[in-house]
Amino acid sequence: MAGQLRVYRRKAGLTQAELAARIERTAEAISNVERGKSIPTLETLIAIAAALNVPMRDFFPSGELDHGVSQNRLNSEAEAMALLRGLTDSQLRVALAQIKALGEI
Repeated sequence: MAGQLRVYRRKAGLTQAELAARIERTAEAISNVERGKSIPTLETLIAIAAALNVPMRDFFPSGELDHGVSQNRLNSEAEAMALLRGLTDSQLRVALAQIKALGEI
């Protein structure tokens, strides 16, 4: 969750303090979650997801970590998803075509 939260927060253009203010928590609390030092309560997680306009499921690996997928890979995938969400429909079609072409290399 830590890496994904940082990616989505930065994508939203928010500092830790700004996100904390939006969800009525401290910047230290956000920092601790991002660094994996603490696990947010369900209430906090719901607030973070709403503030960042991200589905809660996007903060969690889908069990892939147990199958040899590195945390760096999962963080990169989360960053890609955040970037894709910001594209227009036509830009998304182009991006998907490019990704498919990369998969054929």
